[in-house]
Amino acid sequence: MRRACALALALVMLILPVLADGEDSPAGPDSFVPEIMSAHNVKEGNYAVAFMSLYDSEKWLCNAEEYFKVASVYKLPLNMYFYELEALGEIDPEERIAGMSLEQCHYYSLEYSHNAISEAMLDYLGGYSQYKRDILKYTGSTSEDVAPEYYYDNAFTAEMVLNILDFLSANSGVFSEQIEHMLAAQPGEYLESGELGCEIAQKYGYQNYDGVLHIAVAGIVYAEEPFLLAILTRGSYGAAAAMGEICDAFAAWEDGRVSSLRAAAEAEAERLAAEREARAEAAAAAAGALRAAASASPLPSSVPWGALLEGLDELILEAIAPPDGG
Repeated sequence: MRRACALALALVMLILPVLADGEDSPAGPDSFVPEIMSAHNVKEGNYAVAFMSLYDSEKWLCNAEEYFKVASVYKLPLNMYFYELEALGEIDPEERIAGMSLEQCHYYSLEYSHNAISEAMLDYLGGYSQYKRDILKYTGSTSEDVAPEYYYDNAFTAEMVLNILDFLSANSGVFSEQIEHMLAAQPGEYLESGELGCEIAQKYGYQNYDGVLHIAVAGIVYAEEPFLLAILTRGSYGAAAAMGEICDAFAAWEDGRVSSLRAAAEAEAERLAAEREARAEAAAAAAGALRAAASASPLPSSVPWGALLEGLDELILEAIAPPDGG
C-alpha cells in the first residue's frame, strides 16, 4: 500500500502546474514627456497628458485630473453628440443650423474649427451648460464627479478628453464620418507636426483666455500600434510643436512596449506547451510504472485497482490539458 501511495504522490507532483515569475512592466514615458515640454518652454504644471493604448488599454496620465481650458477641442464631443442623434433618428442630417445643413456644419466645425457655426450648434442644443450635460457620458464622469467649472467654463481634464476619444474610437461605426473629418483637419500641425507620417484623427484648439494662451489637442493616432492621446497646455507658444514630438515619442514607446508584450506572450505559450509535453511524458511513465507495480506484486484486495487503473489515462489527460483552450 505504501508503494502505491508513493507512486500516486509522484504522479500528482509531476502534473502540478508551474507558475511563471512575473516580468517588470515596460518603462513608461516619465522622462521623455517632461524633457520635450521643457525643451519647448512648457513649464511643469502647465500641461496635462493622457495616453491610452488601443492594444491593451494601458494608460499613462500626467496631471490628468486638473481642469484646463481646451479652446476648440470642445467641438469634438459636440459633433459626436449630433452624430449620435442622427444615428438614433432624432435629427435629420439635412436639418438647417446656421443657414446650412447639419452635414455641412460637421464639415466646417471639425475640419476648419469654425466658431460661429459651432456656437450655433451649441445654441440648437440649448446653450453651453446643456451641451455639457448632454456630453457628460462621453467623459467617463457623473454629475457628482465634476467640478462646477465644468458646466460654466470651457474646461475639461485630460482624462475626460481621453475618455471622449475612447468613446469615439470604440464606436467608430457611429462616428465614421466624424473621424474622416478629423483625419483631414490641420495636416502637418499639432500631433501631425512630428515625423511619424501616419494618419491621425485630431481635434485641436488654440485660444487666449485672459491673456494666457491655451493650446490643446486630442487624437486617435493610427501608428503601427494605434493609441489615443490628449495634450492640454497653457502659457506657451512652443506647446504646438511639442505635441508632434510627444506623439512621435509615444509611438516609438508603444511600438517597443507592445512588441515586448507579444514576444513575452509567445515565449510563455511555447514554455507552457513544452511543459505540458514534458508533464505528459512523465505522467505516462509514472502511470506505466504504477501498472507494472500493480501487475507484478500482490496488492490489497480491498482497493478497486482495476477501476482505478482503467481511468488513469483519462485523469492524466484532464490534469495536463491547457485551461479553457489556452
